[in-house]
Amino acid sequence: MTSQHETRVLLVGDYPPPNGGVATHVEELFRAVRGRGGVCEVLDIGKGQLPAAGVIPAGSVPRFSALLGSYAARGFRIHVHTSGSNPKSWMLAQACAAAGRVSGGALITLHSGLGPAWLLAKRSRRTMAKAVLAQFARVIAVSGEIRDALAQCGVAGVDVVPAFSHEFIKPGPPPEALATLRAGASPLYCAMIAPRPEYGQGILLRAFADVRVKIPAAALALYGPGSDSVREDGVHPFGELHRSQALAVMAACDIFVRPTLADGDSVSVREALALGRRVVATSVGHRPPGVRLVPPGDARALADALIASSAEPAGSPEATGPDGLERILSLYGVTACAASAAS
Repeated sequence: MTSQHETRVLLVGDYPPPNGGVATHVEELFRAVRGRGGVCEVLDIGKGQLPAAGVIPAGSVPRFSALLGSYAARGFRIHVHTSGSNPKSWMLAQACAAAGRVSGGALITLHSGLGPAWLLAKRSRRTMAKAVLAQFARVIAVSGEIRDALAQCGVAGVDVVPAFSHEFIKPGPPPEALATLRAGASPLYCAMIAPRPEYGQGILLRAFADVRVKIPAAALALYGPGSDSVREDGVHPFGELHRSQALAVMAACDIFVRPTLADGDSVSVREALALGRRVVATSVGHRPPGVRLVPPGDARALADALIASSAEPAGSPEATGPDGLERILSLYGVTACAASAAS
């Protein structure tokens, strides 16, 4: 096995900002490898692309290709994180698979709950996925639903590893106005949204309006890209937050809401359970035990569940299943040690 000090990993994927989803997972892996003595860098293909120590903006396609080839030639193990739900994602996967052949075989993690429906809609997509993934040394899915869709494409041996770790769940300083909001709300709900249809923002706001009719003191804290443009009674938008601030909002709320229409394995749901919050979420993707489930796209059912949850006793920190971090690190050849990125 490769020793910790010889480990060289290139993570290809989104990196904060913005926070959430793939970007959060990539940042956690980056910090964990470095905290355990390995060499790790990130080729950031996300929207932020802000240079930071060890994080390199991918830039244009020619620049990305040159950087990817350079890292592979220097022996970096390539691990690409992508949705698997559109042609661009699979073009990225193919490029990383090809580069990975130079450095011992690449890894891929497929994250999106939209991926299964997209792949299974056309035979050509299933054929393409099988051909691309056959070139990887390891294929990882964040949920059983994604793994099962890949099996229908003819891809066997897929590992299911949640994109979640307890190691980095450490709420930081809260955003301004959170203390005042918390003091005046009973109950306080919170949710992370983004300006994409699958996040279910409209459904959430309709459901919360119904909740306010019956519980006038209820409030909803929103955070995430585009949340600062929401103007509704009882809704308090915080905009895009750093992860530690988002965790502070989550820790202060009574009930975390995940109204998505599609999901892989939501990191935020697992974070909320680990912080002892009650969770109401749609029955899509993978949901850990302890979540109150509602049908996706049903504002009335969501409102009823939010009201019912408000009458339940406060939760306690929940075990949310296996920690995916150590499994991924073991694939890199990194073993646990006392020094960690969270210390």
